[in-house]
Amino acid sequence: MADIKISIDTVKSDFDSVLSMEKNARIFFSGQFGIGKAYFLNEFFNSLEEKYDVFHLYPVNYQISSNEDILELIKYDILVELLKKNKDILQENKIEGIKDSSLLFYSWIKKRFSVNSILQSTISLGESYIEAFSDPVSSSLGKLGRPLKDLLEIDREFQEFKKEYKEGEKGLVEKYTKEIKAKNISETDYLSHILKEKIIQQKDGKRSILVLDDIDRIDPNHVFRILNILSAYFEKEHENKFGFDSVIIVADYTNLKHIFHHKYGTKTNFSGYLDKFFTISPYYFDNKKAILDRVDEIVKSIKNEEPNLNAAIGNSGYIKLFLAHIFRRAVDSEIINLRELLKATKFQLLELKKGSYNEDHFADNFQKIFDKAIKVVILSFSSIDSFIEKIEIIKNNKTKLEKGMPFGKYIETMLKSFGMKIPENEGEHLGWRNYKINKNSKSYDGIGVDNDLEENLFYDLLIEYIKDKKYLKDNYYDYEN
Repeated sequence: MADIKISIDTVKSDFDSVLSMEKNARIFFSGQFGIGKAYFLNEFFNSLEEKYDVFHLYPVNYQISSNEDILELIKYDILVELLKKNKDILQENKIEGIKDSSLLFYSWIKKRFSVNSILQSTISLGESYIEAFSDPVSSSLGKLGRPLKDLLEIDREFQEFKKEYKEGEKGLVEKYTKEIKAKNISETDYLSHILKEKIIQQKDGKRSILVLDDIDRIDPNHVFRILNILSAYFEKEHENKFGFDSVIIVADYTNLKHIFHHKYGTKTNFSGYLDKFFTISPYYFDNKKAILDRVDEIVKSIKNEEPNLNAAIGNSGYIKLFLAHIFRRAVDSEIINLRELLKATKFQLLELKKGSYNEDHFADNFQKIFDKAIKVVILSFSSIDSFIEKIEIIKNNKTKLEKGMPFGKYIETMLKSFGMKIPENEGEHLGWRNYKINKNSKSYDGIGVDNDLEENLFYDLLIEYIKDKKYLKDNYYDYEN
C-alpha cells in the first residue's frame, strides 16, 4: 500500500511568504516532535526546487563530538550536500606550457623564500651548483646558489607544491575529507571560503537555504552546547556563514523552553536566548487541518491480514469509527503526532494478523471487535497510562458532538461488562456515577443521557473499561452472550 500523503497546501503559501521576506536570514521553525515538520519541509522544498537551493543537515549526529569537531562536521556535511548537487563543481588547475610552469615556480619562490634569503643564496657560487636544467623551473634552481642536495630538496618541495596547485579545490577538499575521517582536523579557513563561493555559484539565481533539522532529538545535555556553537556561526546581523540566504533551525519551541528552564532555572530569560536564532519571530508549524482531513484514510490503511475484519475497518465499520473518532479528537487536542497516527499503517500488529478473529453465532462479536479496536489504539499511543491520560485531555477539550459516531453501541457494551443494562422502557433510567441513561428511540444511536453528556459518559466508561482490563479476555468463552 502506498504511503499516506498529507497535503501541505494549507501551510505552503504561508511559509513561502515568510521564507521569501527580504533579509529574513534566520527562521526558527517550531512544531511538536513527530508532527511532521521534516515531512513538510521535504515536500515544500521538493515542490519549489526552481526557487530554493536547499542543504538539509541533521546536527543530532554531532552530539558526541567536541566543540571544534562540530564546526568541521558542519562544513563536511555541507560539502557532501554540495557534491550531491554537482559532483563537478570543484575545479582542478591546469598547467600548460613553459609560461605557466615559470609563473607557478616564481609564485612558489615568493611563498617559499624571503627576498633577503634569496639574495644571500645567489651571492655564494660554487662548483657543485647546477647551471642548466631541461626546463625553466629547474634551470632557475641552479641560479639560486645552493648545494646539489639542497637543490634536490627544493625541487622536491616545488614538485609537491605544483601537485597541490594542479589538484586545486578538488585536491584541498579530498585532503580535508581524509583528515576528518581520520579525526585529524586542521584549520580550514580556505575551505570555508571555497564552500561560500561554490554555494553562491550553485544556487544560480535561487535562494540558498541551510536547514538544521531534528534539533529536538538531541540529548538535553548537549542541545544548548550545539545551539551555542551554531549561534557563533552567524557572522553578521543579516549575513549567515557560507553566504546562505536563510538558515532554518527546526525544533519544538515549547520543549526547548522546558529543557532550558530545567537546566538554567525558571527565571532565566529563554526568549532572549532564542532571539539570536530568528530574524523576525519563530514560525509555528500547524498542519492540523490537513491531518484531520486524512484521519479516515489513515485508519482504513491500517495493516490488516485478517479478512474477517475487513468490514470492521471499512467505511462504516466499528473499528474504523472508534479509531477515527479517537484520532480526530487527539489531533484536535494536539496530543498525538503524525508518527503515532501512522504507526499501525507501517507495522503489522498482532491483533490484526491472519487468524486473529472468527465470527461466532453464540458470542458477542461486537465486543470482540471493540476490544481489538482498543488494543490498536493503545499501541498507537504507546502505553495504557498514556492513552488514559490523553482520553482525560480529550474529554476536557472536546467541542461539539461528532455526528455519525454510534456512542450508544459502545456505551451499552461497556455497561454490560460491568453487569449493567439500560432499561428497555424509555421512561426508566440507569444511574452510573452522575449520569442518567435511558433508551431513546429518537436519538441517532438509540440512547439518551441527561444534559447531552453522552460523549463524556463514553470517555469515562472507556477509562474504567481499560483500567479494569475488561478488553483483555482469557479465551473466547468470555465473549459468550
